[in-house]
Amino acid sequence: MAEKTIERKIRHRGRLEQVRIYLGKFLRMFIYQNEWKVFPMAILISALVALVVRRDFFVTMEGTLKGSFALVCVAIWNGCFNSIQVICRERDVIKREHRSGMHISSYIVSHMLYQAILCLVQSALTLFVMIRMGVKIPAEGLIVSSMTVELGISIFLITYASDMMALWFSALSRSTTTAMTIMPFVLIFQLVFSGGFFTNLPAWSTHFTKFTVSNYGLKCINAQADFNNKPSATVWNAVNNIKNNELGGTITVGRIVEILGNEDNAAIKQLRSNPVTISASVGDLYTKFRESDSYQAIRDRTIDARITLGELLTTLETSVAFEELRQKSLLFFTVGDLLTALGNSVRETGLASYQFGKSVTFGQVFDFIDLDGQMEILKDVSVVKVDTTVGKILDSVSNNFLVQGNLDKEFKISFTLGKLIDLAGEENVKKIVQAKTAEAMKKDAYAYTKDNIERYWMIFILFSLVCASLATISLEFIDKDKR
Repeated sequence: MAEKTIERKIRHRGRLEQVRIYLGKFLRMFIYQNEWKVFPMAILISALVALVVRRDFFVTMEGTLKGSFALVCVAIWNGCFNSIQVICRERDVIKREHRSGMHISSYIVSHMLYQAILCLVQSALTLFVMIRMGVKIPAEGLIVSSMTVELGISIFLITYASDMMALWFSALSRSTTTAMTIMPFVLIFQLVFSGGFFTNLPAWSTHFTKFTVSNYGLKCINAQADFNNKPSATVWNAVNNIKNNELGGTITVGRIVEILGNEDNAAIKQLRSNPVTISASVGDLYTKFRESDSYQAIRDRTIDARITLGELLTTLETSVAFEELRQKSLLFFTVGDLLTALGNSVRETGLASYQFGKSVTFGQVFDFIDLDGQMEILKDVSVVKVDTTVGKILDSVSNNFLVQGNLDKEFKISFTLGKLIDLAGEENVKKIVQAKTAEAMKKDAYAYTKDNIERYWMIFILFSLVCASLATISLEFIDKDKR
C-alpha cells in the first residue's frame, strides 16, 4: 500500500516540480556523462574562425560580411550539436516516464532552461576567444553601452534558436543515427540559404531564406557592425592587382579633350578640382630650355649683325640710351652737335649706305655674353607663380589653336593603370572607388538602427519558441511509437 502511495505522488507531481527535477537530471548528466565537452569544442571552433576574420572584421564591407557569416556558422554549429541527440538517445526512457505521469511540456521546458545555460556559456567563450585572438570589436553599442555585450546577446540568441531547432529534429528522430544523418543537411540548408553570402541562388529558392536562422543572424550582426557605412575593398584590391598591366590603343586628340573635360565623371571632376601652384624661377626655365631638343638648333641659327653707317649714326643721334653721351661738352659744342653734323655730312656724300659687320650664330652671341654665367647669377629669381587648378590648365591646353587644329589626329598610346592613378592621386582614386563600391553594396536589411536589431532579436526568440512548441507536439505522440 505504501509503494502505491509513493507512485501516485510521483506521478502527480506538478509541472513546475517536474521542470526542477529534470533540470537537475540534465545538470548531473552534464557532469557525469561528459557533456561539458561542448565547451572546448566551442573554444576551438571560435579560435579557428577568429584566425581567419580578425584582420578585417568590422573594418571593411567584405571583411564584415565574411566575419558575420563565420560567426553565424559558429553559433549555428554550437547550438545544433548541443541538442541534436538529447531527446532521441533517451526516447525509450521518455516513453516510459510519460506513461508514468511525466508532462512533455515540463520535459521540454527543462531542456530549454538547460540548453539556455549551455548556449550562454558558449556565447561568452566565443566572444572571449575572438577578442583574445585580435578581433577589434567596436567599443560602443547601439542598444546597450557596450558593443561586446550587444554582440554577445545576438550570438546567444542565434545559438539558442539553432539549439531549439535541433531539439525539434531530435524529437522527430527515432534514433541518434537518424538525427546525425539529418544534421549535415540541416547545416548545409542553413548556410546555403543564409540570404547574404551566396547571392547567385535561383529566384524561386530565395523564399527559403525566410525560414533559416542564418539569414536573420547574418542580417543582425551586419546591422550591428554598421555594414552600410564601412568602406569596400574588393574593387580597389582588384585595381591594385592590375596596376602594372600595360594598357593602350589608338585614340584621337579630340577624344582625350572630351574625356578630360567630362565633369559628369566623378574621378575626372575630382581630378580637375585639385589645386595646383605653378611656380618657376629663371634657373628652372633656363634648365628646361637647355634640355629641349630645339636648343642646339637655335644655337646654330645665324643672324645678320651687319649695319649701315647711316643706321648707326641715326641710332647714336636719337637713342635715349645715348642721351647722356650726347650732352657731354667738347669745348664750344657738344657730342650731340658733332653727331648731327657728321650725320648730315655722311648723308650728303652718299656714305650712309656703307655697311660694316658680319653674320653670327646665336650660339656665338650666347657665348659672347656668357649666357650660362648670367643665368647662374639669376637662377633663383622667381619669374612666375600662379595658383590654379588642374581643370583650368587642361582647359587652357585644350583651347590652344594647335590642339583645336588637330582634334582628328590619331596616335597610339601605351600606359599602365598605375600611372593614371598616380596622376590623379592614389588616395583620391582609392576613396572614390571605395565610396562608389560601398554605395552599390548597401542593403536596407543591414541598416544600423535600434529597430532593425531589436526586430531580429524578436525573430530569434519567436523562432526558438516555435521550435520548442513543435518539439513538445512531436513528443506528445511518443506513445504511438512502434516497439
